[in-house]
Amino acid sequence: MDTEMWVTLAAGALLIFIVFKISLITYRRRKFPEPHYEWGKIDLDDVNFPKEFVWGTATAAHQIEGNQHNNWTSFEDDRGMEASGEACNHWSLWKSDFDLLSHLGVDSYRFSIEWSRLEPSPGEWNDSAMRRYSEMVDDLISRGIRPMPTLHHFSHPSWWEEKGGFAEKENLEEFQSFCERVFDSLSDRVEVWCTINEPTVFSVMGYTLGQFPPGKRSIFLTLRVMKNMMRGHANVYRSLKKRKPGCKIGLAKNVTLFDPSNRWSPIDWPVARLLEWLWNGAWRRCIRTGSMLGSKIPGSKGSLDFIGLNYYTHFITGLFMPTSTKELDFAKRENETYTEFGYPMYAEGLRRAIEFVSEIGVPIEITENGVADTDDSLRPEHLKRHLWIVSEAIREGHDIRSYHHWSLMDNFEWAEGYKMRFGLYSVDFDSQERTLRGSGEIFRQIIRNSQ
Repeated sequence: MDTEMWVTLAAGALLIFIVFKISLITYRRRKFPEPHYEWGKIDLDDVNFPKEFVWGTATAAHQIEGNQHNNWTSFEDDRGMEASGEACNHWSLWKSDFDLLSHLGVDSYRFSIEWSRLEPSPGEWNDSAMRRYSEMVDDLISRGIRPMPTLHHFSHPSWWEEKGGFAEKENLEEFQSFCERVFDSLSDRVEVWCTINEPTVFSVMGYTLGQFPPGKRSIFLTLRVMKNMMRGHANVYRSLKKRKPGCKIGLAKNVTLFDPSNRWSPIDWPVARLLEWLWNGAWRRCIRTGSMLGSKIPGSKGSLDFIGLNYYTHFITGLFMPTSTKELDFAKRENETYTEFGYPMYAEGLRRAIEFVSEIGVPIEITENGVADTDDSLRPEHLKRHLWIVSEAIREGHDIRSYHHWSLMDNFEWAEGYKMRFGLYSVDFDSQERTLRGSGEIFRQIIRNSQ
């Protein structure tokens, strides 16, 4: 074959490849759109919610209770991090904090049960602490507020961490035993439960990025923990449903969206789709098929009566990604507004997240949505945009039952310490004084107007 023929064939092959790549990218751009609304042209007060819609706020035990002895307090000490310490002293101030809930007019309160407080050492059960949680539940019910406990929200006993925590499959029996004991104490009054909060976040932050305990950096361990957390969820779901078939059990899933930095890049698209699959797709497949990342997860198929949706933002991704949150410099879109945390306010993504979890076919409870905003300059707009999205999604037929704002009050924000302020109430951590922010009053009025 002469040189001219070789050149012709090579040119033809290159042309076919280019056409194929352009076609593939065009397909991806259409299948996975990244909408950006003209918010200035939208009436954010034009919202409508069903009378039975549930309004709430959310917290987590380690972030507010104070004086814990768990995997996080050990990690804070070992790493020289800002200590959680007294936090919001909620363990002592819970009654006055529940007054804050009543003032807002919420119907639901999502909170977590601290395993390390109830079982400080293996087999040692703290009945006094369990009675305190029971009193909390009774008080919430007396106020007309639905208690929504989460059984694992990033924290567990140090002794369980030393055994490997979720990294070891044989430890799941102890987690299940804890969940069963709490359930047996409260299920006569509590109807709605979350098993685990954000299993993907816990796995990646603790075992890939090293910013959560145990501070490891191993993709292998990350995938193992992701699967074991779903095994733990499935085991607990099946056990609790046997105890009380009529209860409603779900988990809280953080749905973070991953969009390519350059939407015409043949490199950025595969990176974005891979991250989207690992963060969101593998988990959804587990719930729908009982299989996750090449492993069978017994009992996981259909193991949700509802899905708790936690939504905050989307990430702009490309080939070169940082390996530690301490190094993160979030890629930015022109004209996007950025939060104190550094990621964009992207309310449009909540619509995409709702559509994603809707495919599971169970009701949706929005279990977290909020923004770090110390001076409360962004939170009012953030709140209104996201609630407009929820209203529109309900209008179009999505089965969304509730919205829980993160958070009731400023608290200890994990690896970020106390510098990120998410609360509808500000907290002076010296005096423990709570003050309703302007955004909290807006939320209160929205709730009142919807009833």
